[in-house]
Amino acid sequence: MARALRFISIVTVALAVLPIAAQDSPERILVRSGKSSTKARDAVVAVGGRVVREFKYVDAIAAEVPQNSVAALKALVGAGAVMKDVEISAPRPINISAAKGGPQAIGDVLTVEADAVDAIQTAALAGTAIEPNAYIYNNAIANVSAQHAAGFAGQGMTVAVIDSGIRPGFPHLTSDGSVVGCEDFVGDALGCSNFGNEGHGTFVAGMISANVLFTFSTASAFRNAVLAECPQCFSNTAKTQIPMLGTAPLSSIYALRVFGATGGAPTSRIMAAMDRAIELREMFNAGNPAGRNIRVANMSLGGSTLAAGRDLMDQAADALVEHDIVAVIAAGNAGPSSLTNGSPGSAAKALTVGAASLPHNERISERVQFGPIVGNLYRPFRGVQTAFFSSRGPNADGRPDPDVVSNGFGNFGQGLGSTTNSISLGSGTSFATPSVSGIAAVLRQRFPNASALQIRNAIIASANPGLLSDGSSVLDQGHGYVDAGAAAALLAAGTVPDLPGLGSVNGSVKVNVEQNTELRVRDGAISETIGSLKPGQRYDLLYRVQPNVSQVIVALNGVTPVLPPAEQNQLFGDDILLAVHSSKTSSIGEGDYKVFEFTTGGTFVVPDPEEGIMRITVNGDWTNAGNIGASVQVVSLTNPLPVFTKQGKIATDDTVVVPIVIPAGTSAADFRLGWRETWGQYPTNDLDMFLVRPNGTAIVDGATESNPERVTVANPPAGNWLVVISGFDVAGRSDKYELRVALDGKVVK
Repeated sequence: MARALRFISIVTVALAVLPIAAQDSPERILVRSGKSSTKARDAVVAVGGRVVREFKYVDAIAAEVPQNSVAALKALVGAGAVMKDVEISAPRPINISAAKGGPQAIGDVLTVEADAVDAIQTAALAGTAIEPNAYIYNNAIANVSAQHAAGFAGQGMTVAVIDSGIRPGFPHLTSDGSVVGCEDFVGDALGCSNFGNEGHGTFVAGMISANVLFTFSTASAFRNAVLAECPQCFSNTAKTQIPMLGTAPLSSIYALRVFGATGGAPTSRIMAAMDRAIELREMFNAGNPAGRNIRVANMSLGGSTLAAGRDLMDQAADALVEHDIVAVIAAGNAGPSSLTNGSPGSAAKALTVGAASLPHNERISERVQFGPIVGNLYRPFRGVQTAFFSSRGPNADGRPDPDVVSNGFGNFGQGLGSTTNSISLGSGTSFATPSVSGIAAVLRQRFPNASALQIRNAIIASANPGLLSDGSSVLDQGHGYVDAGAAAALLAAGTVPDLPGLGSVNGSVKVNVEQNTELRVRDGAISETIGSLKPGQRYDLLYRVQPNVSQVIVALNGVTPVLPPAEQNQLFGDDILLAVHSSKTSSIGEGDYKVFEFTTGGTFVVPDPEEGIMRITVNGDWTNAGNIGASVQVVSLTNPLPVFTKQGKIATDDTVVVPIVIPAGTSAADFRLGWRETWGQYPTNDLDMFLVRPNGTAIVDGATESNPERVTVANPPAGNWLVVISGFDVAGRSDKYELRVALDGKVVK
């Protein structure tokens, strides 16, 4: 919406005769303020705006200014100081069925009903009496049980959960009063604790502090699925009771609600919640009874960034750590291609978590969804994998991410169902993250003198890369699967390493990637033979899309399963997941994929690709029974020597207005704006293209984060049009833009 409205201020300042009335409805922005916010505050007021929030721990303010005053504000505070207060999409569970297909469709989560529920006795949660089977479902290999048995279950630790608030009444949290505070930043009628809230935050909170026991009848399809796939998951000999236990079951939850029941949240709102978490901790440290001993902040959320590690939300995450709060953040669900990590997980000091898939969790989910016969056949490979949807590193500046992985496939939790006895099976990096937050809380309790950064580094350095058996690399699983016991051993021995930082950062993503990883960027015509890929293993080919490319053609040939047909997956056969991601180098929803196909071969065409580094990812399908090989060929087709309507240089905040006369009878007008500093540059430049019809109304479809921006208008009204080119964010001194307008295929010169 912010982009859709911005054209008014741009064209009003650029061309006074433009037939658009200036409007003064507010636009949300963020302004970097420096150590003193006085200049930024005064500038906002001077242009008729108002300061909405001044952040205490990040040098920035959030403001609303009239749309026709944005350019004037930029002139006052300096180039690059004003940025969009973009909306971060609300996190949702991954719909596995939609990705893979199957005999029936389902929603994002599976929900089952328990017959009875009982609290687990507090004494058992921090001592040797704890039921060992309580750990098997979600946390079988996180190695946290020994910490609990030694008496460290998170007592006295508070974890801030920045999410969608709480849905009260679910016993996994209410059985011991886990939620000790709840603040609302949305401002709707629901408030922070309301059964009408979206349930994501409630599920996440339970992954940290749940401690409850559910009973199921012997007729329950869920109970029987667990019995078939994880008979040791029960806590009684009748095999009817299943514990639900978070990784810090005696910790407290302080919920900070930033997502409403629908829609996303502006960046400023999420930053305000991060700011508040620090404030509460500082109040506690000062002896203020209203303060809270927040030691960990869980953020199962994120969005795209043009400057990984440098944007304001990344800085807010770093501020958490600088104020002794471990910032545990989801990597995102934009995998399987590289360069898909999101912000604030891209922050330098964040503990960024990707998702693994434990075989018993996934197979239980499939049995519940598809029935015992089909479900048994769905995932024959019994090894632990990186979940196909988990975002992968590196960041555009070359830093690897995620840092660690934990189970994020078919997690056993509460909060998403319609009744308080309902149990949901949810997937996503959202649900891997809180398991690591709970471990961080337990370690903070056990090692109270260790700093947030030391706790983070211990968790990262001690993770186990050997638990995943799908060939995952550091770009998939980071340092490995989280291991609470190994992290505790490092802290106890005082041998927590200072993890190396990134060296020099280049303005080229290609250089950053090649300096810091084993990946290489290729271009031209490529032919690769890919060796035997394990189920869930991927091969990423980074392909540079040059200027003036009209198509990238990917041919997948020679797909060869190692196993004979009778031994392959009996539902799908063994195949390849081919994923071709655009040149965008950050988490864009669930990925900006131009091709996402389960296939045994074929030719795939990507028309009008963005310039930059495309990722062509060949995956051994995670549902394969055995290894698989293939070959891939990539070639680009180029347009004839391009003819442009206008070329020139543009800097941040510059506006170029190009008049275009469209004659009557034109059937199609094609507008294309490209610029040289593409997604292959770091930070990435952001140019916008607005089209103004003869009647003064606007088309804003060319104001995205794509390069090139392209808009085609069918049967355009005749008359005088305007193309408004805005240099919203140009990292260098200037960039070269190239505008091509074609009317019925003929370029306007």
